[in-house]
Amino acid sequence: MGNTVGSPSDPVTTEAKSRNRLDSSNYYTPTSLLKIRNIPEYISGYVDGEGCFTVSFNKRAKAKLGWELRPSFSVSQNEDRRQVLDIIREYFDCGSIRRDYADKTVKFEIRDHNDLVQKVIPHFEQFPLLSKKQKDFELFKKICGIIHRSQHLRKDGFADVVILAYQMNGSGKRKRTKKEIINSLV
Repeated sequence: MGNTVGSPSDPVTTEAKSRNRLDSSNYYTPTSLLKIRNIPEYISGYVDGEGCFTVSFNKRAKAKLGWELRPSFSVSQNEDRRQVLDIIREYFDCGSIRRDYADKTVKFEIRDHNDLVQKVIPHFEQFPLLSKKQKDFELFKKICGIIHRSQHLRKDGFADVVILAYQMNGSGKRKRTKKEIINSLV
């Protein structure tokens, strides 16, 4: 039988009671919440609002083409709601949580390529996003495929990654233009 709002095992109510010092003995843990059936759907919904798929580019003289690229999946949240990030980290069983001093939030992030390909991408294929962020995910998936096949080590493959990445996150800001990166590939 599922949890009902207000029952002792309802995580939202339990958290509120704990904050109000009514009952701190039932405070939930990420591991206990993973047993709830709809956690994968909850995570996709949460990421739809607070998550980001992105690829960053950094000039590196030692890199084969003069640039390093780094795909990442992240979710940010205010410190007082960090439990959600703990749940997501426990679910994916990888990544890290760190403070983001720029916007005074806490950020869960996965940067390891194998974890992105083996855990993050399969999750969002099975539990798709419902907003425009699904398009960002599809582009991100293509980019990870190019990297997985080592095509990013050639000029044309790297340029393809840049072109795809600059179609993602329309509201985001980049330090360099797409043209600047592509024209400077060695």
